[in-house]
Amino acid sequence: MKSSTRLDSIVTPTRTRCDLVSTANGKSEKIASGLLNPFLAHLRAAQEQIGKGGYSIVLEPKHGSDSTWFTKGTVERFVRFVSTPEILERVYMIESEIVQIEKAISIQNNGETAAHFVEDLLAKVEENIEGSKVATNGNEKAIVLYQPFTHQPEEDKSTMQRKITLLEATKH
Repeated sequence: MKSSTRLDSIVTPTRTRCDLVSTANGKSEKIASGLLNPFLAHLRAAQEQIGKGGYSIVLEPKHGSDSTWFTKGTVERFVRFVSTPEILERVYMIESEIVQIEKAISIQNNGETAAHFVEDLLAKVEENIEGSKVATNGNEKAIVLYQPFTHQPEEDKSTMQRKITLLEATKH
């Protein structure tokens, strides 16, 4: 087939690897083969066909449209473009970003649970500061024997204030 031959369709029969086979005037010719993902990133029609669960992808111009651009040469240039290392790296980066976004969404959904935990903890700390002491461990007693010369250091209040500030910062 000449490079200027108008194509009827291009077919790739597999899911992870592709063999681009062009068809024109009843003749078929293999144009390229390789991984499918770089092609999917640039071909919306291929993405839609994969989404429907097909085992092959057929690319063809819309009926009634000017299909003079749909030639073997155009497909060969597209294959060279998609096969360049920069494009392959870009496709890889986009896929990596999608994975990161999905993880962030998952963490955010789990983070809502953590936010409720922080709010509950803040409420307990505020109660503690206001004087209604909340037991935070099993060793605390309702009645404590007075021991002379034992002095609650002032730093306990500042330590508590730092904890509150830290918790409020994580809340926002």
